[in-house]
Amino acid sequence: MDPGAAGDVVGSGRPTLRRIAVKKEKQRQRQEQEEEQEQGIRQVEPVTPAGRVFSQPSFNCYIVVIFRLKTAINVEGMRTGLENSLIKHKRFSSIMKKNKDGTLIWVPTKVNISDHVIVPLIDGADNNSPGFVEKYAADLASAPALDPCRPLWQMHLLNVESEDAESSAVMRIHHSLGDGVSLMSLLLACTRKAGDPDSLPTIPRQSRPTRIGRSNDRKFPWFLGALLGFLLVIWYTLVDVLYFVATLLWIKDSDTPIKGFPGVESSPKQIVYKTFSLEDVKFVKKAINGTINDVLLGITSAGIVRYLQRKYDEKRSGNFEAEAEAEAKQTEIHGKGGLPSNLRVRSTILVNTRPSPGLQELAELMESGKKARWGNNLGYMIVNLPMVKHENPLDYVRAAAVMARRKKQSLEAPFTYASGTLLLRLTNVEVATRMTYNLISNTTFSFSNIVGPVEEVEIFSHPIVHIIPTVVGHPQALTMHFQSYMGKMTLVVSAATDVIPDPKQLCLDCLDAFHSMKQALQ
Repeated sequence: MDPGAAGDVVGSGRPTLRRIAVKKEKQRQRQEQEEEQEQGIRQVEPVTPAGRVFSQPSFNCYIVVIFRLKTAINVEGMRTGLENSLIKHKRFSSIMKKNKDGTLIWVPTKVNISDHVIVPLIDGADNNSPGFVEKYAADLASAPALDPCRPLWQMHLLNVESEDAESSAVMRIHHSLGDGVSLMSLLLACTRKAGDPDSLPTIPRQSRPTRIGRSNDRKFPWFLGALLGFLLVIWYTLVDVLYFVATLLWIKDSDTPIKGFPGVESSPKQIVYKTFSLEDVKFVKKAINGTINDVLLGITSAGIVRYLQRKYDEKRSGNFEAEAEAEAKQTEIHGKGGLPSNLRVRSTILVNTRPSPGLQELAELMESGKKARWGNNLGYMIVNLPMVKHENPLDYVRAAAVMARRKKQSLEAPFTYASGTLLLRLTNVEVATRMTYNLISNTTFSFSNIVGPVEEVEIFSHPIVHIIPTVVGHPQALTMHFQSYMGKMTLVVSAATDVIPDPKQLCLDCLDAFHSMKQALQ
């Protein structure tokens, strides 16, 4: 045997053993990764039915929140604050994927904060442009969809001065991450009281109206009252469910100057807001023995009546004689205040059927990574606003209070959530998305009221002046949000400019209606 050949064989044994050891190490690491992935999949949660609907391209909804800040933005401070709080929440550090069964689930992923904190280059001329921040936020409605390979949220930092703030931070959050109230609660859990970095904000509790004229005698048996209440809940729920199904299939709102058209979700948006005193709202609330929500719904109804009346008056005074004559035949001047008769204007209100976690619970979650109640457990309520001009402006609030009490005796929201979940199980997400799209597009606008802190708060050492939330991407031309903060109430109007070119006027009409309510009480 050739000694050289033998030496090659013997010498080649060492690298072979080395390769075997490396191969075993790689197999061990691969096995550990697979075990970690399997453990992760067992820990992940399925995407809620509403989250699956919101993730469809035809129903791509985003929650946009503008934080007006008192000081210039420290970009690194914002990034560090987000790393230590928000991205510790599972929704803000997860992406949607399908498991082996085809079920859409939330899968934890590594978050690169630089991918989510956006600092745009702004032309110096835009610094003094009125409404620049609102326009920037509205443009996010038509911006490219967020990358599904990353958690679906962004924070845009704008060191742009305005009349009431030195800078602004704009959050863009995909609606599949959670409902509006839960997401706002999570953002507020990232804030602290100004001057006290260890204290969470104080959120007031909603107080119920006191009952007037309640008898203390026991002449009327309590069980008969309970039985009557139970029967009313069944009856109102049945009526609301039938009306909900009819709206889903064929009942549409009237074609008014604020009603959207097919595809309006893709139209350019404009965001405007006005702020007024929360104490004045409480003053009206106490006078009619209602709730703050009753007053806000009354303001909305009165403002829309004023706006529509102006639009129809402008139409009649134009050069459209034939249209004006036809319109006049449908108009009941005395009963409707110049509005066409039998106008149907309705609002869809999203209701979280599961109580949202409190600020303390959310803060502990972000500190420790513990689980908390979360998810888009959303049902719908349809609220019909009578388009009637009242001589007494307080009648708008009284009508809203009656309607709100009536809705509280119905299980419409839990039923719509359960029926949506059942529909997804029996069909597929495309059918559920189409049905949801029909429901919202057949109504006129969305309405919500979010309770904010009573004192000044700061987000990552940046004092907040205003909190301005809205929603974009749904098939309606108008969205109206009310946000309380620091003794003020902010009305936020988001409108499709192809339908409502002057949303600021609608905002002013709502404020004028509120001022007339206060004057009626003086």
